[in-house]
Amino acid sequence: METAETVTVDCNCKVGRVIDRYDVPELHEELADRWGEDSLRDLEEYVNQNLLRAAMRRSGMEVLDGEVENFYELLVGDDTSEGVRVEARKRLERASVDVDAVRDDFVSHQSIHTHLRECLDTTYEDERSDEDRIESATDTVFALQNRTAAVTDGTLSQLRDADVMALGEFDVFVDVNVTCNECGRHHEVGALLERGGCECQQ
Repeated sequence: METAETVTVDCNCKVGRVIDRYDVPELHEELADRWGEDSLRDLEEYVNQNLLRAAMRRSGMEVLDGEVENFYELLVGDDTSEGVRVEARKRLERASVDVDAVRDDFVSHQSIHTHLRECLDTTYEDERSDEDRIESATDTVFALQNRTAAVTDGTLSQLRDADVMALGEFDVFVDVNVTCNECGRHHEVGALLERGGCECQQ
């Protein structure tokens, strides 16, 4: 089996500097590959979560599935309460993660765009088929559903473990439904995407 060669990029923009600092050079190629399928804000989140993951692993934390996404949302999410945000910071700091340093290293979508255009010399051309667009949209929606479930699970667990809320073992389910204003039909979003739209428009 062939081993993929990591792309080496010599640049001094913020994205390039933090990729070097956190020793995640594979992000250069991943960013170039993802641009067009993911928005710049999606790429911003992807890079920042990878920086947080690298910092957690460097401190010796065992990183569980969904944990990085949960911590990231708790640290930067607009809907996170200050109490829950502080509790998340404390948990990371107890594991020797320098939260302030990591947050200072988070990049913006504008920085991502500059890195793609000026450092990686990448241009955006969306030549995907309709099927690929639907598949990409489905992946995006389901990823957001999973993230919402993970954030909700993590938030409730932290409140329960801090004795702020009484709650036993639980499961979190997130469903997204769409109502067509033309005909009034209700659709589960996955079925709507798979079908290619509402029956009244076909």
